[in-house]
This record gives sequence, C-alpha cells and structure tokens, in this order.
Amino acid sequence: MHELQFLNIFNYCFVSPTYLHFDSLCNRYEFQHKNVFRNVTLLIVLVTCSVVSAIAVIAEFMQTSLLSVIGASSIILYTTRFLVMIPLTLWVWLCRHQLISDNNVALNVIQHKHAKFYPMPARRRTLQIYWIQVGSIVILLTAALAGQCITWWEIVVTRKEYFLLNVCALVALEILTLMHRMYIQCWALVIAHHLDELVGFVKNNRVELHLLRAAIVFWEELEFFKQRATSTFRVMNVLHVLDILITCVVETYTIFYVFEMGLSLVDALLNVITLTVYAATFFMFAYAHDLVKVKEAELKDALKSMQYTNLKRQSRDQKDFYDLVNLKLMMESPKITACGLFEINLQIFYNVFAAIITYIVILFQFRGFEKSP
Repeated sequence: MHELQFLNIFNYCFVSPTYLHFDSLCNRYEFQHKNVFRNVTLLIVLVTCSVVSAIAVIAEFMQTSLLSVIGASSIILYTTRFLVMIPLTLWVWLCRHQLISDNNVALNVIQHKHAKFYPMPARRRTLQIYWIQVGSIVILLTAALAGQCITWWEIVVTRKEYFLLNVCALVALEILTLMHRMYIQCWALVIAHHLDELVGFVKNNRVELHLLRAAIVFWEELEFFKQRATSTFRVMNVLHVLDILITCVVETYTIFYVFEMGLSLVDALLNVITLTVYAATFFMFAYAHDLVKVKEAELKDALKSMQYTNLKRQSRDQKDFYDLVNLKLMMESPKITACGLFEINLQIFYNVFAAIITYIVILFQFRGFEKSP
C-alpha cells in the first residue's frame, strides 16, 4: 500500500486530482478527489502568466532574431511547452472521474492480492528511488533557475522583468511536466513490481493449485488495470514524447550556440541541467514501461516451466488447469501504447534519441545557411 500512498505527492504537485485516504469509519483505504479546483486554478494561472511573458519575449525575438535559428527554435520550444501544459490542465479536470475509477481498480487489485497471497516476499525497494527522483528534479531545476536569473540580471539587455518571469514560468512548467511524466511512470512500476512478485510466487514448486488459480486471476486483474491506465494516459504519452523530442533538440542546440558565442558553461547551466534531467527521466520512464513487458515474459516462462515439473504425479485437476494456462499464454498481453501509435518501452527511447541527433544536425545545417553570405 505504500507505493499507492506515495502517489499522494502528485496531488500536492498539481498534476493529479486523486488522493489515497484511509476511512477510519469503514476501516479501509479509498481514493477520493482532493484539491482539484485548487490544482486546476493554479495551473491556469501559471500557464496564463507563462503565455503572457512568452508573447513579450517572442515580440522581442521578432524585432531582433526571428530569422535566426536560435530565435525560431526558442519559439518552437515555447509552443511545445504550451502544447503539453494546456492539455495537461484540461486532463486534470476532465479525467478526474476516470482517474478515481482507475485508481480504485488498482486499489482493489492490490487488496485482493494481500487477501489471497499475503505474506509475499518483499521485493520492492523503490520508494527511496521515487523520492530521490522527485528531489533531484526540483532541486536541480530550481538551482539552475536561480543561477540563470542571476546571470541574466548581470546582462543589461536581459534585465527586464518579463524575461525573468518567462524563464521562471518556463522552469515551473518543466517541473510540472516532469512530475506528470513521473506519475505515469510510477503506475507502470506498480504493475511491474506486482508482476515480479507473481513470478517469485509461481516459481515456488510447493504452491497449491487453488493459489495458482488465484495467481492467474490476479494476473488478469493486473492486465485489466493496465488497459485502463493505457486508455487514460494515451494522449498525454504522445505529448510527453513530443515534448521530450523538441526540448532535447532545442536545449542541445542552445548549448552549442552558447559555446560558439564564446560564453562559459555557467551561461548555459540551465540548458545543460534541463537537457540532463529530461534525458534521464525519459530513460526511467521508458525503462519502467519496458519492465512491465519483461516481467510479463518472465511470468509466462515461469508458468510454462511449471507444467513440466512432476509430470507423473500431476492430478487430473492439475492437467486441466495447465491446459487453461496454455490457452492464456497463447493470448497476446495488452501493450502500453501512446494512442496506438507506438509502444512505450526502451525502443522508443532509442528511436527518440536517434531522432534528436537527426534534428540537431538539421538545425546546424540551417545555422550554416544563416552564416553563409
């Protein structure tokens, strides 16, 4: 239950409308809405402030460097950030009832597991990793923001309030985007860790037949929840991948541009940290979803090998059960996709990384045309 309680932090980070609450009267846990209006209001205010400041900065670019690659790429970055945050704000409001339903399904699945299989081997030690990831995102980006503001304030040209407001709002939107992506990642890890426990449970040769039947039912319940989660996050998964692609391309090009202008690493500190955080969190996001696929494959292998133990001593009920298991194994497990366009796993990380390199090369080609007389 601790992994579900950890998800409450995303309610305080404005990206989740649900909260796991313990009802002392009924003596049970349940998900409920909390801070929905506050979260949506703050997101709207933050996005509005960011849009206003971004318009002022874009107007400045139009007078100076609209035709330059760095100016155009910055405008694309701002547009992408809003393309993610506006649907995210609507998602928090419009999907609040669907999220409550999905979260309660997950809660019932986990409670069913505890009732049938408890105690199981404690194989999860990831809450510390969750906290480290959240703390690293907030601390690194906040520290980089402070350094960037100090650097910009020392430059007379950028000593303008809307410049500082824009960079502060942009970093705040980045933190919220990263928090939402981590929220999706945590649900994938919850599924993967419970599949991992099932693998260890099935590999125990002394497990009784009725418990194995319950394990198959639990696996089906996990697959059902995975389908619901995929449906809930499908649009946001597409937007997150697009955001990662654009952000990494623009930030990488900006870093090279800063060095080309003869400036130091301190002047590009925010860009370096943003690029590092985005790349690292995207890898963990893809790895968490790939882990679900890996654990499902391990569970299927464990169920297959289980059938060939003590063949001579198997009863008729066991053989009938294994026939049902074979039918289950022949069915393809539902995949976690982004609107059916692509599967979320490590392969998408490699594909996006390759696309980032391609678009960086294209930007440098445009940069070469810009320099040529």
